[in-house]
Amino acid sequence: MNNKLEKAIEVREIHDRLQIGHGEARDCDWFVGPEPFKLGADEHAKLVNQGELFRQWFEITLGLCEKAYRGEKKFGWLIDLIEGETSEHVKEIHRHAHLSGLLRTPFFARPDMSALGVSVEVQVPGSGWGYQTAVSSTVEKSQWLGLVNGFQKAVEATTGSSRALSSYVLYNDPFRREVEYFCRLCKEAGMQLQMHFQTLPMLSEVKFLRRPPLEEMLSYSGGSELIEAWLHGQVVLEPGPSLLFDQKLPILFPFHQLLREFYPDSIRELFPETYLVAKGSPSTFDGQVVGWEEIARCSKSKRQFILKYAGAKKGLRAGGKAVYNLMDYSHDKVASMLEMACLDWEKNRSPWIIQKMIRQKYPIIFMDHHEVEIREAQYYALFRPMYSFPPDRPAEIISCIGVFRHDWKVHGSSDCVLLPVEV
Repeated sequence: MNNKLEKAIEVREIHDRLQIGHGEARDCDWFVGPEPFKLGADEHAKLVNQGELFRQWFEITLGLCEKAYRGEKKFGWLIDLIEGETSEHVKEIHRHAHLSGLLRTPFFARPDMSALGVSVEVQVPGSGWGYQTAVSSTVEKSQWLGLVNGFQKAVEATTGSSRALSSYVLYNDPFRREVEYFCRLCKEAGMQLQMHFQTLPMLSEVKFLRRPPLEEMLSYSGGSELIEAWLHGQVVLEPGPSLLFDQKLPILFPFHQLLREFYPDSIRELFPETYLVAKGSPSTFDGQVVGWEEIARCSKSKRQFILKYAGAKKGLRAGGKAVYNLMDYSHDKVASMLEMACLDWEKNRSPWIIQKMIRQKYPIIFMDHHEVEIREAQYYALFRPMYSFPPDRPAEIISCIGVFRHDWKVHGSSDCVLLPVEV
């Protein structure tokens, strides 16, 4: 047996013992490799340097929204875009948070990069803390600080003590075991961190709370009280209680015809071109105005766009749901999908966005555990660097993994290869 195969078997055995497979799987149900995916020096520098650009993107976006909520007529329309289909109770809390002046850049955000340096989504604060920690744990000497240490530093920076009472609130059952694993490691590192599943801690039990999506948080007993406590500085919420952090919508702001002047080109370069799908709302790809009918009529080879739901609705906002590659469908089907998206916005205020497709294959080495052999392949990728944005220090990457798949739609599933990403 060669050394690479032996190492990959060892990595898989480590993951099997953790019992944190996807969904209901008890063992490791993804493919592993014998070694990390390695970044070149220029690639590493690019990702690190993007940290401050992401922070700037957050700051500009929050500033524009604050202008809207403070009554500047130029931005009044933005309120409707952000709040969309959300219930009145959630809107009220969200507005109160923006008017408080307390909202800041989240401490954590995890872009999903379909090519190194190009983010198709930005998850705040990002899921999979247990999976990412497990994948990274097989690296003998990592370049990164690590999620456990990063979480600990966030608690200390925001509360004054790394041992402050902390909670991680989980709202989706398939992630339960991997979140329990992450919380256990945090406790072993000296933190007082408790996991809560579809419940919230009492105010007396928490100083730092990694919140669920705002809609879920406000559906649980004590949700409104904890947000009131946040307003009075009694508890830290990560992220703050804004709908902006629960949806994909902010990625389109740097490209929106009424907002793009407020963002520098360096921020636009973080993302593929992205536009709202709405009647009378133009999209401009590669400098050319493209109508919805024109996109539907394009040949498949030229129809390289992704249609995705961008709001905060439960069941659609995460997990690769409501994400469609328009190359996969007929002219008539694409026309009906775009019409659906336009009507969903017009009638229900459910926002859909269209993105220029950015996809790239990367060479990887992994073990096929069905055949127990090492394979080399060119797979599509999602690179997931977790950024930390300390208020008084430069942004940094605290962890990074790569998810690789033979299909364009890369997400957590049993046919994916998960590798730590190192320099």
